[in-house]
Amino acid sequence: MKRILCFLLALSLVFCLFGCGEGSQGATTVGETDTQVVDDTTPAENTRETVFYVGDTLTSNNMKMTYVASGEHKESNQFLQPKDGNQYIYLTFYVENVAAKSDAHISTFDFSCYADGYACDPYYGGENDLSATLSAGRSTTGSVYFEIPVNAEEVEIEYETNWLSSEKVTFVYEGEKDSGFVAEKNAVSSDGALSVGQSATSSSLIINYLACYKDSSDNMFITPQNGHHYVTCEFEFENTSNSDQYISSFSFDCYADGRSCEQAYIRDDAVNSTLSSGRKAKGTVTFEIPDDASVVEVEYLSDFWTSNRVVFDASGR
Repeated sequence: MKRILCFLLALSLVFCLFGCGEGSQGATTVGETDTQVVDDTTPAENTRETVFYVGDTLTSNNMKMTYVASGEHKESNQFLQPKDGNQYIYLTFYVENVAAKSDAHISTFDFSCYADGYACDPYYGGENDLSATLSAGRSTTGSVYFEIPVNAEEVEIEYETNWLSSEKVTFVYEGEKDSGFVAEKNAVSSDGALSVGQSATSSSLIINYLACYKDSSDNMFITPQNGHHYVTCEFEFENTSNSDQYISSFSFDCYADGRSCEQAYIRDDAVNSTLSSGRKAKGTVTFEIPDDASVVEVEYLSDFWTSNRVVFDASGR
């Protein structure tokens, strides 16, 4: 009996941790009335539907997702073409973390595609992948890609809003269609963002911000997309705790005017070390930044459980 009670208590804690997070909301969809304008393109919301079309917005799990556009993806690489009788398609989304404090995660692996009821393969060769980790108030724009039959009549993309209950919503592929949605830029610097030469201290680390500069790749085949450039930041870490600390480039995120930027792996000195007590390490992280960005900030996740982050100003580079 005692084992059963302990099991039930543990199970209730799991559901509390994953089901009672900050600001958890059910799915909502956009209707045709009461439009709330952002750049004259933001659609309105109601709470009746779980099927979404271009221009609609879903709010779920602290994320606000606007279905911006859909269409056929033309692959320029001759070696990555779809099978005969197939085509690549894309769905583009704008995603914003509307939580007050906690991080939000969006992944292309949460999407599945069905053409006339049959499962279709994802395609991972497209630019502007949707996957991102967003700290509170941050956003991203990206696409998911699939390979479907050219003659498919009904194409639906399912998105899993709750992996515990397998709850899903459906985005309908509408061919070449663009909502005209334009998201506002957030060109406001974070309070307390550190500049080059400054340091941050956590419960286990001292982080010294050593340098930040515009960068380029030595590989002629690895270049930023049009209208973008690489920015590299260099850091020094010192373990001030009594236990080992793992430092990883995956703990860094970058945002340009509030929008998530992709990390670039063009160097061989990336931040990846396991530090025993008192030890130090240096390393870099590199991101692909839009040329017209005003405020660029790099964040380091210093505490996974609390989503606490250290923010570094990369605008001056």
